[in-house]
Formats: sequence, C-alpha cells, structure tokens
Amino acid sequence: MSSRGALIGLMAAAAFALPALAVGATVSPTPAQRAAIIKAFGDPKAASSCLIVRLAASNHNYAAVRFRTVRSCRKWAFNGVNALKRVKDNHWKVVFEGSAYRCPVAHVPRQVQRDLGICS
Repeated sequence: MSSRGALIGLMAAAAFALPALAVGATVSPTPAQRAAIIKAFGDPKAASSCLIVRLAASNHNYAAVRFRTVRSCRKWAFNGVNALKRVKDNHWKVVFEGSAYRCPVAHVPRQVQRDLGICS
C-alpha cells in the first residue's frame, strides 16, 4: 500500500471515529423516564417523536434532550445543549441550558458533562 493510500485510509477511519467522540457514553431511558424528562424539558407531547433523550452513562440521574434533525421535526428544533437532573423518583428538573458558555459548567459533574456532550 502506498503512503498516499495509507493516509487516505487513516483519514477515513478518523472521519468515522471523531463524531463518536463528540458525545460521550449515554444510555437509553425507560419509557417512563423519557416521558418524565420530556415533561420537565417543557415540550408538548406532540414533540415527543422529534426528541432524543439520553441518560449519562456515568450517572443515570442526569439526562440530555436533543432534537431529531429530520425535516418533519424542524418546528421543534433548538440551538444549544441542556442537562436535566432527577430530583426524586421520576421527577426531573432542568439544571443547565445554554448555547454560549464556558466549560466546565456549574452544578453538573464533569464526567456527566463529557457523557452528554456539554463539555469535552
């Protein structure tokens, strides 16, 4: 393999790997958790199919909500990131929302920030 071919292969591998690093480790919430998180986030039930809810892998008491980037979901689109925290049983509250901020953010553990893609 030529050095040019090796370089192209390395760049292709990086192109697939780097987006995966942008958001850390997350897990899917249960349907009940998802409904409670969307309710705390403040969007109506109609938006539910356009929202992606993920829990931080390092601490399942923290979650983030993103919108699906498809044409049918544009009306629910938003700019920025957020973090919600479970305050008791299945009740959540927004602890951070922002689109222009400095890292690390207060009141959210650093590993959670990495998991949810708030700060790297």
